[in-house]
Amino acid sequence: MRVAWVFAAGLALRLALIIRFPLIFGGDPMVRLIHRDSILISHQLPLLQLVVFGIAHLTHDYVVTMCAMAIIGAAVGAGFYLLALDLMDENAAFWGGLLMATNPFVVGYSIVPFQESLMLATLLFAFHFYYADQPVASSLCLALACFTRFEAWAAAAVLAYAYGRKRGFVNGLLLFGWAPAVWLIYQRGLAPAGSFVVESHITAARLMRWVYLGYITLKFTPVIVVALGLVGAWLLWRDKWWGKVWPLVVFVALFTIALLFSAHGDWPDPERRIASREAHLWIAAVVVLAAVALNSITRYRVIIALAGVMFGIWGSYRFVANEAADPRLQLSYRLAKFLDHALEPGQRALILSPPWPPLTFDFYLQRARETGGEAGYAAAVRNLADADMSPPDYQRTLIHSRFNRDRLVSSADSCTDWIAAWSDYASPPRDLPAPETVLRAGNLAVRISHRVCK
Repeated sequence: MRVAWVFAAGLALRLALIIRFPLIFGGDPMVRLIHRDSILISHQLPLLQLVVFGIAHLTHDYVVTMCAMAIIGAAVGAGFYLLALDLMDENAAFWGGLLMATNPFVVGYSIVPFQESLMLATLLFAFHFYYADQPVASSLCLALACFTRFEAWAAAAVLAYAYGRKRGFVNGLLLFGWAPAVWLIYQRGLAPAGSFVVESHITAARLMRWVYLGYITLKFTPVIVVALGLVGAWLLWRDKWWGKVWPLVVFVALFTIALLFSAHGDWPDPERRIASREAHLWIAAVVVLAAVALNSITRYRVIIALAGVMFGIWGSYRFVANEAADPRLQLSYRLAKFLDHALEPGQRALILSPPWPPLTFDFYLQRARETGGEAGYAAAVRNLADADMSPPDYQRTLIHSRFNRDRLVSSADSCTDWIAAWSDYASPPRDLPAPETVLRAGNLAVRISHRVCK
C-alpha cells in the first residue's frame, strides 16, 4: 500500500507543475516532439521515442505527452521504494521513496520527454526484481532500461555477473545481456554512421566531468538529503553493507568510469563537462545513502525526512519555474496559443525567427569527424541534409500549437494570412503590415500581423 502512496505523491507533484507550467523545455524534448512520427533518431535508443510515437498517433496534444512522462517520473519513486524495501525496514524505504519522488532535479526533468526518468525507473525495478529473486522480471525491466539509454548497459554487466555467480555465467549473460546484443546486431554497432556514442581516447581534463556532476548533484539535492547521505555512507562502511549493496555500488562505479569515454561532452567545454542530466544516477545513489541513514535514525526520522521532502517540493517548483522562464520559450508558447485562437479554417501563419547558429552544426560535424573519421564526417553531412533545419523558435511554436506544418510554416512561396516576426529576425519583409499585437518577454518581442490574401 505504501508504494501506492509514494507513486501518488510523485504523480500529484508532477501534475501540479504541468498545470502551472504547461511548457516543453529542453533541446532533446523539442527534437523528440518535432520528430514524433519517427522512432529512431540519430544515436538515440528507441524506447522513449516509441512512447512519443504512440501518443502522437492518438493525439498531437503535447500535454498528454507531459502527463505520460509524469507517470513515468512517479514510477521512479515507486521503484526506489521497492528496491529500498529489499535492503532496509519499511519506514526507511517509504521516506527514501518520497525523497526520491520529490528530488527537484528528477522531478523537473521528468515532466518533459527526457530519457533519464524512464531509464532510472526501469533500472530501479530491475534491481528490485533481482533482489526479490525474480530474474525474468528483472531481465525484462533491464531490457527496457537498455533500450532507453546506453548508461543502463553497465547494469547488464553487473547483473549478469551477479546472477552468474549463483547460477552460471552463461545463464547470466543470456538473461541480462540479450538486449544490448539485439541492439548491436540490429545497428551493426552502437549507433548509425554519422552519429557517435563513445570515444576510445580520453584526456586528464575529462576527470573534471566528475567534479561538474558532483556540483550538479549537490546543487539540486536538498541539503538535508546530502547530510543524510554522508551519514549513510559512513553507516554503509561501519555496518558492512557490502554483501547487500555491492551490485548497486559496482554499477554506479562502472557508470562513473564510462562518463570519461562519452563522446557527448557538453558545450561550452565538452572535455570537462558532460550533460548535467547524467547526475540522475548520482542523485539516486545519494538518496539510497540517505535512506540507509534513516534506517538507523528512529527518534527524529519523520521530522528530518519530512523536511527533506518539503525542501524537495519547493526546489522542484523553483527548478521548473527557472526552466520555463526562458524568454524564447515563453514567446514561442504564447505565440502558439495566440495562433491557436486566431487562425480560422484554411488560414496559414508564417513564423519568421532566427535560424540555428552555425556553431551547432559545426560542433556536430567536428565530433563526427573525431569519432568516425572522414567516413563519419560524410555520413554526418548526409544526416544534416535530411534533417529538419527549421528555426528553433518555429519548432517550439509548432510543438505547443494544435496546428501542424500545413498551417504554421517557417517559409512560404505564397501569401499567408498571418505573419509573426521575431524582433531579432535579421531581414523581415519591408511591406510587413502593422502588427495586430506584439508579444514581449525579456528583451525579445514577436510582432504579429494579419493580412488579406487574394
